[in-house]
Amino acid sequence: MTASPPKSSCKYKRCDAIPYSILSEVLPSRYSLIIQAHHLPNPQFQVEFLLSSYLLHPRPSPQSLPGSLHEPRRTMVSKIKRQLASLPTLAKAALLLLTLLLLLAAILLPIFLIPRHRREPLPPATPPGDNCSTAANGGAVAFDFSPFLVKYRTGCVHRMDGTERVPAGVDAATGVASKDVVIDPDTGLSARMYLPPPAAAGKTKEDDDLLPVLVFYHGGAFVIMSPFEPKYHAYLNALVARARVVAVSVDYRLAPEHPLPAAYDDSWAALNWVIRNAGAGPEPWLWDRGNLSRLFLAGDSAGANIVHNMAMRAGNGSTLDRGAAIRGILLLDPYFWGKRPVGAETTDPATRRQYEVTWSFVCAGRYGIDDPRIDPLATPPAELRRLACSRVAVTVSGLDDFEARGKAYVAALNGSGWGGEIVQYETAGERHVYFLDAPASPKSAKELAFAAGYLSRE
Repeated sequence: MTASPPKSSCKYKRCDAIPYSILSEVLPSRYSLIIQAHHLPNPQFQVEFLLSSYLLHPRPSPQSLPGSLHEPRRTMVSKIKRQLASLPTLAKAALLLLTLLLLLAAILLPIFLIPRHRREPLPPATPPGDNCSTAANGGAVAFDFSPFLVKYRTGCVHRMDGTERVPAGVDAATGVASKDVVIDPDTGLSARMYLPPPAAAGKTKEDDDLLPVLVFYHGGAFVIMSPFEPKYHAYLNALVARARVVAVSVDYRLAPEHPLPAAYDDSWAALNWVIRNAGAGPEPWLWDRGNLSRLFLAGDSAGANIVHNMAMRAGNGSTLDRGAAIRGILLLDPYFWGKRPVGAETTDPATRRQYEVTWSFVCAGRYGIDDPRIDPLATPPAELRRLACSRVAVTVSGLDDFEARGKAYVAALNGSGWGGEIVQYETAGERHVYFLDAPASPKSAKELAFAAGYLSRE
């Protein structure tokens, strides 16, 4: 007697109504192999087995499958191996190269897709950029200091010059190295330092030993420029290479965001920072290479004004750190002015009024045009003779509005009873700080040689 097939105990609703042919199309093919391996001819059992296997074990592990189910995989792997072995050597090399290229692409692709973070140069104390526009501000100008800046009534300041920046590094033309340092994180006071290359062959050991220390203050009417600006960076590279000094170019805060005396206070703080580091470190360029007994201050235009005021502050009771002394100061086309004309100074009322108004702008009205900060000739001789240095050099340019007062400054210092050495250098037929705009001209080269000789002379 033929045994009747076991009665179905399907746990799934109407599972016997689902044809195997349909299930075999929607379920993975590996379950058909399982049915064949388990000899399940009855359709009901096939359906139940398929459903229970797929629902309860959707991904059966290879170890749970009968050994015969591994055979197709083994056969395929063997076939691939035989095909690879039969390839010519050139084809194998090409395949290997293709694999390596794909691997390299997989490594490099994320590098180009992931955004890169660049380390920016040290920011200046006063942000050089702005988002001012005439349209955004409705054309409401509070102060027009062209060609330097425009301040709008909204408080936005648009600088038209002096905002370009170049990074520190080793200058290809001179070999001078530079780096940026933070002096006071709270105020944003910073500086760019410069170190000359090793002495050339034939020089003595002393030429490559301790160097004079120069603190430099850039110009720009107290409202524009920075040590990072290309013209100043190039000038300091040339001066440091020629004079063989270690220099610190100070990035003081600018008006009108920070009106005077902010620039004076920053400059004094930077000077004392240089003195402390040259005397006891830790800044290695100053501690290892700087000779604090040969300390010089230099600057052009507004920077020259700062230099004079630093030397006056040092002589009027504000003692420098570590009892340091300033050897000499170098004033390049100094920015000095006053109420009454001196010498050949212009008498044009509009010009004189403009200089008075702009001075009031940079100091927010704190100091008049006859204040000794802007007009050293207003300083009583008894005070002027306390200028705290032993050497002074002043350069003037023939077509500069400030030429006459620069010469008058030399005369006043000589007549005050000040006991140091003073020298005046004049360039005929040139405008204010021409040597920054035309550094390659013969006159600029000659003035650079004068400045370098003054700083390097014992």
